[in-house]
Amino acid sequence: MSILGRIKDLISANVNSMLDKAEDPEKMANEYLRQLTNELYEVRTSVAAAMADETKLEQRRISSTAEVTQWQTKAEAALRAGDEELAKAALGRKVQAQKLAEQYQAQETAQEEQVNAMQEALIQLETRIAEVKAKKELIIAKKNRAQTQEALQRTAQRMGSITAMDKLDQLEERVDTDLARAEAMQKLEQGSLEARFKDIEKESEVDSELAELKRKLGMQ
Repeated sequence: MSILGRIKDLISANVNSMLDKAEDPEKMANEYLRQLTNELYEVRTSVAAAMADETKLEQRRISSTAEVTQWQTKAEAALRAGDEELAKAALGRKVQAQKLAEQYQAQETAQEEQVNAMQEALIQLETRIAEVKAKKELIIAKKNRAQTQEALQRTAQRMGSITAMDKLDQLEERVDTDLARAEAMQKLEQGSLEARFKDIEKESEVDSELAELKRKLGMQ
C-alpha cells in the first residue's frame, strides 16, 4: 500500500469511537499516536524528496525550453547564410528539444500534483496528531479526576456520615464541657473552704454564748 493510502486509512479512523471502545483508552491513544508519528516522519521525508524531484523537472523543462529558442536562432542564421540543410538540421534539434520540454512539463505538472497531495496528507496527519494528543490529555484528566473522586469517597466512608465540620463542633462541645466541669470543681472547692470557715466562726460564737450563760448563772 502506498504511503498516501496508509495515511488515508489512519485518518479515516473514528478516534472517539475507537477510544471509547478500548479497554484502556490511554494505551490505545499512545499506540495510535505512535503509528501517526511514524507515518509523519515518512511523509515529511517523502514530501521533501518529491519537492526536490519537482525542482529538477522544472530545471530540465527550463533548459529544454531554452534549447528550443537556441535552435530556432541557429536555424534562422543558417537559412540567412543560404545553408538550407544546416537550417533543417537545426530545426530538427529544435523539434526534439520542444518535445522534451513538453514531456518535462507534463512530468512537472504530475509531480506538482503529487507534492500537493502529500502536503495535504501531511497537514491532515499533523492535525490528527494534535487531535489525538488533546484527546489523550482529556482521557488522563478524566482518569485523574475519577481517581480523586474515588479517594474522596473512600475517605468519606472511613469518616462515616460525620463531616469535618461536625467533628469540629463535637470537639468544641467537648472542650466546653471540660471547662464547665473545671469551673464547677473550682467553685465546689471554694464553697467547701468557705463553709469550713463559717463552721469555725459559728462554733466560736456558740462558745462565747456558752461562756456568757455560765457567767450569768454563776457557774464560772
